Amino acid sequence: MQFFYHPDLSHPVFELLPDEAKHCVKALRKRVGDQIFVTDGEGRLATTQIMDASPNHCAVQVLSVEESYALRPHQFHLAIAPTKNSDRIEWLMEKSIEIGIEHISFLSCEHSERVKLDLDRLKRIAVSAIKQSNTTLIPSMQMIDYKDFIINNKQIKNRYIAWCDEHNQREFAQEELKNKDVILLIGPEGDFSPEEVNLAENNGYQAIKLGTRRLRTETAGLYGVCVYAGAQLM
Repeated sequence: MQFFYHPDLSHPVFELLPDEAKHCVKALRKRVGDQIFVTDGEGRLATTQIMDASPNHCAVQVLSVEESYALRPHQFHLAIAPTKNSDRIEWLMEKSIEIGIEHISFLSCEHSERVKLDLDRLKRIAVSAIKQSNTTLIPSMQMIDYKDFIINNKQIKNRYIAWCDEHNQREFAQEELKNKDVILLIGPEGDFSPEEVNLAENNGYQAIKLGTRRLRTETAGLYGVCVYAGAQLM
């Protein structure tokens, strides 16, 4: 299956976005009468038929729409401090979507070396990732102050904070995560401050570790994504 992206599937006939039309007609050599799949990034997948085709213009007719294509019944929310190197957080975004993630928040922490992100660029990376992996959900994403995130996200029962504590023996991979919504906090290269850890624990976050090795921030994030995805398959 080859997926294309369009943010609005509400019309019976619509034109693909210019870059999508070029890829469809020029690169993949799709022609009038061919069927293609189009997602809106919100879980919907439309089966469409090409009505008009040129490298700069491709109109399709909607044949059917599946409202929740391959969506998981439960959600994983990764809240992570961006790395100093933006390429690493972009890599994390891409791989997380390929594996499965519903929400990602980028935290501004006391030890953060990056407090701004190009969310529009991350959205473009997310669009490419859902098309490449045949998924239909672009995760919600935001840049947010750490304290605001803690205060505003108490509705999820299963909340965890991963930080470097030699005395912590609780392992994220050994938690019962199947059929549960989960939030996982991961700090910056300099880790969370003691005050940030206390704030999280005082608001119901459980301290955990991510294996026995010291992981880069983006690797720790992907580890959490993989553990949660694996738990849902068990």
